[in-house]
Amino acid sequence: EGVAGVGPTRRRDLLKHFGGLQELSRASIDEIAKAPGISKKLAESIYANLHSE
Repeated sequence: EGVAGVGPTRRRDLLKHFGGLQELSRASIDEIAKAPGISKKLAESIYANLHSE
């Protein structure tokens, strides 16, 4: 949540691509960047957001 460039549709697509939030949180930046519509820079933001706690 709260990642610029990731709205409800992209969030849903990411979770569907990875099979859930747990799987997404285990993914590397490169794996996230391979998801449809996700750039390397956006993947870095998503990864940082998931691992900021």
